[in-house]
Amino acid sequence: MSDFAPFAIALRLSGVTIGQYELDAALKQLCSRYEPEDADGSFYAQVDVAVVNPVRALLELAERSGPALAAMLDDRRIGKAVLDLAFDYPEHGEAMSARLPAHAAAAIASCGIDIEISVYLTDVEDDEED
Repeated sequence: MSDFAPFAIALRLSGVTIGQYELDAALKQLCSRYEPEDADGSFYAQVDVAVVNPVRALLELAERSGPALAAMLDDRRIGKAVLDLAFDYPEHGEAMSARLPAHAAAAIASCGIDIEISVYLTDVEDDEED
């Protein structure tokens, strides 16, 4: 695989110290998860990102939520922001690669968001039979 085709993308926010309503409003989108962390007054939040056109979705995320995320990271209302790009690796595969276009990576990174790549072992032949 050489094209950019993750099967899932999630923006994961840890160390969130504001309420879900305030976070949703600041991000201009709804969180799919918002739950307490171990530290008192600290929350984990997740925003699911569409994968139909992943590059466009990343650019839209950076445009819509990026300035607010950067500000909240700067003043510690959010402790950490990580964009998780999930790819599948076929059970009998020998190698895989994916290229994240530079302009999409730059748009995300300029907001202070780290990029994480997750790879999951899958059996593509079983998926194709369903």
